[in-house]
Amino acid sequence: MAIRNFTSSNEQPSPSDESGVQPPAESLILNATYKKSGLTAADLAAATGLSVGAIRIALSGIRYRSGEPKVTVPPDQTLVRLASALGIGPAVLSSLGRDRAAELLTGAKSTSAAPDLDTQAAIAAREALTRQVLAVFSTDELRAEIARRTETER
Repeated sequence: MAIRNFTSSNEQPSPSDESGVQPPAESLILNATYKKSGLTAADLAAATGLSVGAIRIALSGIRYRSGEPKVTVPPDQTLVRLASALGIGPAVLSSLGRDRAAELLTGAKSTSAAPDLDTQAAIAAREALTRQVLAVFSTDELRAEIARRTETER
């Protein structure tokens, strides 16, 4: 299955949910971009100030009530925070009919709070990448490399 870039195109992904519930287009685009980003839900939570649960609901577009799946459209503020952290532009939100969220996202990018979200997202992405790289090496290999670098610095 190929991953398409939804951040700059007007093309919308098609849902493939086995429960028969069709998630909202916003959630499909958020989820596709999230998967492509390599971030974890915890990374997004740190970058956006949202709870992991709220992020998972917004990404899936489904909330379970009494054991039944119900479609849940992400609120504007949640959508704006996630779109900002994932690099989704206002034009994409407008194409989905989320004009208020697009306006809020445009306003968020022009205020001083937006760089903080972008910075936090970048830090979270760097931490995720660091964890992935370090997971390849054993503790002994890492200690040997640190010792080698310490010796060459002297």
